[in-house]
Amino acid sequence: MAEEHFVVIGNGPAGYEAAMTLKEKAPEAYVSVISRNRESCYRPHLLPDLIAGKIPEEALYVCPTGAYREKGVKLRTGQRVAELDLTQKRVILDHREIVGFSGLIIAAGGKPRIPETLLVFRDLMLTLKTLEDAKVWMEKLSRADSVLIMGGDLTSFAVTKALLKLNKKVAFLLDEEAFWPLRCDRTTLEEAAHRLTRRGVEVLLDRRLKSMARVSNRAYEVQLNGDRMSVGIIGAFFGLVPDVRFLVGSGLRIDRGILVNEYLNAGYEGVYATGDCAQIYHPEIRDYWVSIGYDNAVNLGRTAALNLLGGKIKAEAAGESIFEVQGIRVNTSWWMEF
Repeated sequence: MAEEHFVVIGNGPAGYEAAMTLKEKAPEAYVSVISRNRESCYRPHLLPDLIAGKIPEEALYVCPTGAYREKGVKLRTGQRVAELDLTQKRVILDHREIVGFSGLIIAAGGKPRIPETLLVFRDLMLTLKTLEDAKVWMEKLSRADSVLIMGGDLTSFAVTKALLKLNKKVAFLLDEEAFWPLRCDRTTLEEAAHRLTRRGVEVLLDRRLKSMARVSNRAYEVQLNGDRMSVGIIGAFFGLVPDVRFLVGSGLRIDRGILVNEYLNAGYEGVYATGDCAQIYHPEIRDYWVSIGYDNAVNLGRTAALNLLGGKIKAEAAGESIFEVQGIRVNTSWWMEF
């Protein structure tokens, strides 16, 4: 019998947990993790703490890169998957190397969401999804006194707390998408504005961005409903979208993310998707939902691995914890107190 080879695409919290679970439960199997990033798995929800100087970079990491080898998991960093051939059960990397598999878990994660109306300004705004992003923030904050936060996803409140700790002047542009992907009504919006204002943040409520431009190496000019303001950094926080473009044409069903059943199977034997890139069917609500948050990612990564090994564990989410925004149902495991 040929040796089993399990491949995990992605080395975030879900991918790491999936790989380690596979090796723990099937120690004789060959397990490979393919990641476009060059670092070991780290905790992205702690990036605002890194920016604030509350933790050193080392505290982000789940484990050193050498720990993968010690556990018998092959970590392939700096490599991007270009194609997926499900009929032949093989992954094609961007340098055209072909990697065969007997089982596959896709944990490709998400990438920052920028609303279509703001794409023209993409190069003027900073996002915070990766360690590389955090390092750009830290470099620019060393010479900036003021920051405009736009969008208001869950991460933005943690970033705002970090900026206040650094004694930066913060303006926060709030609108009806302020808590994307969570629901936000007028009462919640006003409560958020109150909490921000109480901490010394300038809240821009019911304002619309008209334009933005770089006026120097240290300043940007932003026009909002006719008024102009100058800031040192513009941060964009509009949530995440699954990073699944490389799967177009693979045969997988893709909507907002990869459509999987309640067991995280993607419609092919031995192929599962988990974490931010998966859109999971929920039998009780008869619809799909997506998951947000570090704890959810870890739990889903383990569930995918156990099911790949023959389990029948449902990806659980209590009905009352699932929210709907813009036709997308969302489960979140955390909320930042402010």
